[in-house]
Amino acid sequence: MRLKCALSLMFVAMPALADSIPVPALEPLDPQDAQFSPAVSVLSNQPAKLTPKEKAALGLSKKWTSRADMPAAGEDGTVRFLFGSTLPSVVCAPLYVCDIALQAGEVINDINVGDAVRWKIAPATSGSGAEKVTHVVVKPVDSGLSTNLVISTDRRSYFIKLVSTKTDWMPAVAFAYPDEVKREWAAYQQQEQRHQAATILPTGHRLTELDFEFALSGDNPSWRPVRVYSDGTKTFIQFPTAMSSADAPALVALGKDGGLFTEASEQLVNYRLAGSTYVVDKVLSKAALISGIGSAQERVTITHKVGGR
Repeated sequence: MRLKCALSLMFVAMPALADSIPVPALEPLDPQDAQFSPAVSVLSNQPAKLTPKEKAALGLSKKWTSRADMPAAGEDGTVRFLFGSTLPSVVCAPLYVCDIALQAGEVINDINVGDAVRWKIAPATSGSGAEKVTHVVVKPVDSGLSTNLVISTDRRSYFIKLVSTKTDWMPAVAFAYPDEVKREWAAYQQQEQRHQAATILPTGHRLTELDFEFALSGDNPSWRPVRVYSDGTKTFIQFPTAMSSADAPALVALGKDGGLFTEASEQLVNYRLAGSTYVVDKVLSKAALISGIGSAQERVTITHKVGGR
């Protein structure tokens, strides 16, 4: 009877004793550690309810990411994506390194990767000066992984999908830039315009096809021609653009007569004013531009040099 009472007292006391024993508090589970534990999931199975606006925005993103703009092969084996045309997908493999090259001179401001535990991202550089290229070196720790990478630079932001397989990988990835192509075409057009301005006159004639063997002599009025040239059938007398129609001189052709004490005979010629240029319907051997009368007369003589075209 005494033993039975003693056992009863022990069982009554044990719950009280258990309550008095301190139990250490469990630390909250690190979501990153949960990736390696199949028994623990940090993702909820409950689908989020999207608003019509959110569904529309998501549809636009899916349309861009699924756009079938294929990459092109570079001469050095680089897989080259057209920047902004679609979501680039870079395939890597464990024990291999994928290299993503940015535009020459571009500087990285920030890099963010969706799975920073199982994807190793590191910077590297090549070249120097204006040709210095920044590289993003990518290496997964396992196969069967998928995440995204955002690279922010001083010029643009790159949105890239990363996928890992057991053996397949892309050694080198780079981009073609539409804005760079536009700048190259703009530079080409500017160069062509400068070339035309240097080699083509306002009349449309190319300098290499013209005869400039004309000499000017006489007075130096404000309307004195800036150049005289011929295309073989016509003579062009170009005046300063500031010349007004009221100051335009008369043009006469000079004959081969005349000498030390006599002036050459003057002959009328057909010509017309095109902008700031007289267009004469013949190749002049000698001519005179005359403005004013009497002692106020100004006169410039045009002579086609011997050996001119």
